[in-house]
Amino acid sequence: MSTELGGERAAELLRDAVREYATGMGEQVSGSVDGTPLDAIRYLVPTWKFGEALQIEEVADNENELSFNVRGCKFAEFFKSIGEPEFGAMITCECDPPLTEAIGGLEMERTQTIMGGDSHCDFRWKKA
Repeated sequence: MSTELGGERAAELLRDAVREYATGMGEQVSGSVDGTPLDAIRYLVPTWKFGEALQIEEVADNENELSFNVRGCKFAEFFKSIGEPEFGAMITCECDPPLTEAIGGLEMERTQTIMGGDSHCDFRWKKA
């Protein structure tokens, strides 16, 4: 796509597709999981960890907050190994905000990512 459309246009199309996918996933999960919006995120965590893709360190898990640090990320390892961390961030990390928004009732904060070169990802979801 970058060759055919140029890097900027290709990134724009990819981000639009990721946003649409993540929004749909958030809507589906929030409509099918009984409980609170935080329970919807809790439901997804095992999927994200499948095959030891993420190594997660719990920070807080209660009725008002779900927070954890990702200390290892096979997604980041893969995309860095092929020299495409920006592409990897677009199709993995950029899912989180629209997914959270589609679930609703939550505020998400993440100030750093392994994909972006940081030591860990800091996920913080709190009741809005």
